[in-house]
Amino acid sequence: MDADFTHARNPRTRAGVGGFGRVLAIRLAPGEDVLPSMIQLLADADIAQGVILSGVASLQHASLRNIHTFPEQWPIRVQDRHTTRIEGPLEILAMQGNVAPAPDGSTFIHCHLEFSTGNPPATTYGGHLLDDTIVGTTCEIYIAELVGIEMRRIDDDETRTLEIDVQPRLELG
Repeated sequence: MDADFTHARNPRTRAGVGGFGRVLAIRLAPGEDVLPSMIQLLADADIAQGVILSGVASLQHASLRNIHTFPEQWPIRVQDRHTTRIEGPLEILAMQGNVAPAPDGSTFIHCHLEFSTGNPPATTYGGHLLDDTIVGTTCEIYIAELVGIEMRRIDDDETRTLEIDVQPRLELG
């Protein structure tokens, strides 16, 4: 790559550098609801910010949210999204996202989930993980704590929704 290459960044872009601390290894039992269980286990482990590294599972059913329309003006509203419940049995193929405090101090998990169905065979779905995603036989999740950086959700003036913020911020060129 050319050393003189510069990329014009949006001045609203935010970035920071930190590292990994502890790793929370989770095994959820049959019948547990994935998202509220993750929130409780993060609180039990005293982890306020982190990265969802991996998740695999079988599910009885999954509840997801996806955007289908960008509005002319922010924020994205309920009518701009689809909420879907997919009946199982299902297999999680990938789970990734992040954990950060919301402005009120509660735990905010932004998690995307991809999974396949057994019927029709190998059909895949994905979206934002919602409550009412229920474990079939097992759910294994790994969350790495972030250290050396403060990550949180803030009310963003442009998108008018909760967006990630980091401190200290990386000086963007």
